[in-house]
Amino acid sequence: MQVKQLLADVMRMVGRPDAAESCENSSSLSAEVTRMQRAMLLCLNAVADELARGYFPVKAAESLTSASGEYAFSSFGHTPYRILKVKSGGQEIDWTYQPSKLICAQTAIEVEYEYVPNAFELTDEFSYPDPAVGVGLVACGVAAEYMLIVGDVESAGMWESRYRAEIDRQLSLRPVSGRVPIRRWL
Repeated sequence: MQVKQLLADVMRMVGRPDAAESCENSSSLSAEVTRMQRAMLLCLNAVADELARGYFPVKAAESLTSASGEYAFSSFGHTPYRILKVKSGGQEIDWTYQPSKLICAQTAIEVEYEYVPNAFELTDEFSYPDPAVGVGLVACGVAAEYMLIVGDVESAGMWESRYRAEIDRQLSLRPVSGRVPIRRWL
């Protein structure tokens, strides 16, 4: 599903079928619909970021080389937010990091990390690396964020509860891990 179509579906969910039809059928949008679409795209990216950081982490592993032992995060295949392991020759090694790079004494490493998915654009195909995160879950999250932005707190609360219930349902299907998701310890 294309991101543009996902946002049109969310527009229908929040009671704006006219805006959804305009997004689907017209190449020139009114200023209001353009602002709405842009705001929902920001909400979509915020929801994907929250899901990756707090509930459904996405992992990657890469082999990197550097003559100086400094590995810029920009050279990684994805945007890392948590380094899990750094190995060289199959052995875990000591490492440290600065805001923009990982530093170790080795010139060739294998690094395992959790990352944040790249920001979506309107023309992208929507896909989340974890199959537990479906369009319905994300749509509820986007609707909750958008309704909060426009000031409809009651509707935002309703969409937020659906979003959280689906997160909890998906997490309940997984084996128990030793970590408590963000803002969910109460």
